[in-house]
Amino acid sequence: MDHLKKSFLDEEELLQLFTHINFKEEMANYFNSKLKMFSETLQFKKGEKILSLGEKNKSLYILLSGELEINLQNEHIAHLYQKGEIIGEMSIITQQNCHADVIAKVDCSLLKIRMDQIKVEAPKEEQIIYKFVCLCLSQKLENTNVKAKQFEILNRTLQDEVDKRTYELKVQNSELSLSFKKLENMHSESLILINKLASLDDELVKNTLLLFEGQSSEENRAGIQNGLKLIQKNLSLIKNLKKEQDTIEGRNVLVAESNTKLRNMMKIALGGTGVKVEIAKSVEEVKTLLTSQSFSILFLSANMLEVADFVAQEKINIKIVLLTEEESKSYISKIKSYPFLSNIITTNEDDRNSNIKSISTTVKKMTTGDIFGLEKYLNWGVEVKEIDFSDSAERNNINEKVLSILADVGIKNSIRTRAQIVIEELLMNAIYDAPVDQQGTPLHNHKSRRDRVILEDYQKGKLRFATDGLYLAISVEDPFGVFKKETIFQYLEGNYSGKERTDLESEGKGGAGKGLYLITENSDLVIYNIAPQTKTEVIVLFELDSQKDKRATSLHYFEM
Repeated sequence: MDHLKKSFLDEEELLQLFTHINFKEEMANYFNSKLKMFSETLQFKKGEKILSLGEKNKSLYILLSGELEINLQNEHIAHLYQKGEIIGEMSIITQQNCHADVIAKVDCSLLKIRMDQIKVEAPKEEQIIYKFVCLCLSQKLENTNVKAKQFEILNRTLQDEVDKRTYELKVQNSELSLSFKKLENMHSESLILINKLASLDDELVKNTLLLFEGQSSEENRAGIQNGLKLIQKNLSLIKNLKKEQDTIEGRNVLVAESNTKLRNMMKIALGGTGVKVEIAKSVEEVKTLLTSQSFSILFLSANMLEVADFVAQEKINIKIVLLTEEESKSYISKIKSYPFLSNIITTNEDDRNSNIKSISTTVKKMTTGDIFGLEKYLNWGVEVKEIDFSDSAERNNINEKVLSILADVGIKNSIRTRAQIVIEELLMNAIYDAPVDQQGTPLHNHKSRRDRVILEDYQKGKLRFATDGLYLAISVEDPFGVFKKETIFQYLEGNYSGKERTDLESEGKGGAGKGLYLITENSDLVIYNIAPQTKTEVIVLFELDSQKDKRATSLHYFEM
């Protein structure tokens, strides 16, 4: 096809052609006077090739009108549509074959400069052309840099959006996993409930009914009575579960938390309890909600402690639960100035399952007023074993008995070793430190732990333990309730800070809280439940997941 167009560009057309460069007048004059004889305008139909991959190129092309596509091995890599765009310059400069196909996307008009002819007939003009090409390339590079900057900004914006979406997807995935976990727990608890009801029918009810057959006797009446008591005991678990749910239903709970991740976790934890939840992200939001609405419980983030002062000043009737992610040794000193904070729980960002269990359990404790019982931290329906104790000489036998049972149910040796340390310290606290007379004076804590102590019947303690396959829970309770938050925190702070034990021993407490320190360091979660002058219960939880490393111990404190 003959692409040659006989007429050359006039001066006005040349000026428009070079409008994108700074020296357009000079170039227009130069082309008009020097290069007219070496140039021609060509017309290309849509789809025609101007240059082909691998061919030798001897001319420079300038786009006059239309649009061009740059293709490499059938892949589109560029699109040229601006009047004055240069084509073929790289193959001319490098003297190499074309690196891509240049195709007319629509009907096009191009100015062709025959560089091979200029090289022979006007070598001086060749240098001018090269200078022109370099200046155009320089300007093109500058434009490319601007585009690259815009692309980088766009890319950064997109990356931020991708990161945001990735985080949201991770949160959603985590929430989905937790939902599955909750369903698994619900299924497990349903099976326990069904099994308990089935056992009532298969054993207790049938055996009791059999006693009605034949002649009634004193022995039969005693058997019937015992059977009914056992039935009542088993059904009381279900009745208590229903009563607990009725108490919680509809209570208003306020969560004061600025951390988005923790807020999401709190929503999940509280979502299945039946309470109504309000979320506040700032101190001002919390204060506004507290003065405009009535709430039963306030979950207060440790970074909003000033709200506790506001509640005290305004005399707002609400139960506060302090939430903190810090390790015990970090936050203990911070809350010493808030003696009226009677409920404290620590959360762990890396263990959302435990957090959710702790928070949902805390809601139940706060709304029902029943803060005692290790069952609250395990799946519903677990079998709890109990051992009463009153003699310090029984400690070894009790420990050995518990460890034997734990070995039988498959608790691994490393956890049994930690449990042994914890049981020993819990028993010593209940036997030597807890007992006081009517005036509150300690009875035995001045004695050596080798001295035998025998408690009166009303002074006896109780050890309880159970496992649901996920956690091992051990608790020891005493009937005195003299353990104070300030005492616990003071002893723990002293041990964590390396304070001399004699400083604490001068206050009359044998062991200076070293036992509390050993309990904390060997546990995954320690819960102190205190009813002043009535009862102290210390619950210790151990994670049974062998894939998890021992993490920093969480500490919870509740006081009626």
